[in-house]
Amino acid sequence: MSDNSIINSLDNHAELESLYQKDRAAFSVTLSEAIELKPESETLKTWQARLKHNINNSVSRKENKLFFVIATALLAGVFAKFPVIFSLAEDWFYPRFLPIILVTPILLYFVDFKNGGLRNRLLLAGVTFCTLISWQMPENTNSDSIVMSQIHMPLLMLSLLGIAFVGANWRQTTKRIEYLGYLGEAFILTVLIGLGGAVLTGISIGLFDLIGIDISQFYMDYVIIFGLVAAPTVASYVYDFILNRKSNFANTLSSIFIPLFFITIAAYLVATVYQGKTPYNDREFLIIFNGLLLVTWAMSVFYIIGHNPLKDSKLMNVVHIGLLTSTLIVNGIALSAILYRWAELGTTPNRVAVTGANILIFIHLIRITYQCIQNNFLGNTQQSIESTIASFLPIYSLWSVMVVVVLPIAFNFS
Repeated sequence: MSDNSIINSLDNHAELESLYQKDRAAFSVTLSEAIELKPESETLKTWQARLKHNINNSVSRKENKLFFVIATALLAGVFAKFPVIFSLAEDWFYPRFLPIILVTPILLYFVDFKNGGLRNRLLLAGVTFCTLISWQMPENTNSDSIVMSQIHMPLLMLSLLGIAFVGANWRQTTKRIEYLGYLGEAFILTVLIGLGGAVLTGISIGLFDLIGIDISQFYMDYVIIFGLVAAPTVASYVYDFILNRKSNFANTLSSIFIPLFFITIAAYLVATVYQGKTPYNDREFLIIFNGLLLVTWAMSVFYIIGHNPLKDSKLMNVVHIGLLTSTLIVNGIALSAILYRWAELGTTPNRVAVTGANILIFIHLIRITYQCIQNNFLGNTQQSIESTIASFLPIYSLWSVMVVVVLPIAFNFS
């Protein structure tokens, strides 16, 4: 029997297809070797033609997507310059429209223009609605409800992006989890692109300064702002085509930082008790608690995505559960502090938004922690944990709609 797996499966078409789907790059190499051994095989010639056709289509699609990325990035840069073009106040324009400018090009990147007729119209309506809401929101810098609406607008835009990313498979847990994985990878890639851009900016300004030309203002006005709004779309292209959606940066970084965060949070809770500090009368303390909650929630989610705890060390799984438990304690303290402030100081848009977000994350974390304990001690599958994460995403989206649209109206834009 030959060492070549394709030759050994020449008469088994189902097995050949399975080999191809399992590892397409390895299949291509093995196919080239098989053709050298059996150049007369019609089956091998058929597979060679199929792979050549797929490669040509892939190259063409890659070039089209690259052109699309460049075009949408330039358009986003033009929109980002609207305050200069139309003499708009920057502190009014950017808080309202920056999330739309950053996310819309990525949304268009993932839209299926061939098969998503109704879905595409809904996405277009969603982006238009977000734009109109931002445009028509009263100009009141002292309005907490408007500030909360602006803070939650990125979450609403990311919900629309999720619909574009998962396409017709929005009910599938695997596609929702894949979208969360993409968000983590795209964020890290965007940061790396930003760091590279900062280095390039420093070198460019320094080089021109050596010959007596000051390009710093030009760079600030055009190159930097165009680069900043283009970075997330470029990161999405890198993730999609360069890395073929196979990067695992977010999971790796989460695995590194989970033990460190667990130690930090545990020490922080002990120090808080020892020092007699309390979030009940300290607003900044409460804000830090909520920020800590979001970070640990994100790390836990990215740790679970694309990860099988059954194959990991028991110690790491216990540390992860410890992080979740300590985060629940932090969340419980934050919730009690918010309710205390409700009783003492009354209802405000800030308290409504923060309370709702805390309750949602608290419930979600309880469910995730329960599934992780079952996974480690009762042998449940990884799928059950991912289903727990994915099933809650529409609830976060609905909450973002409530805060962006309903909250300002309910408080009369105050």
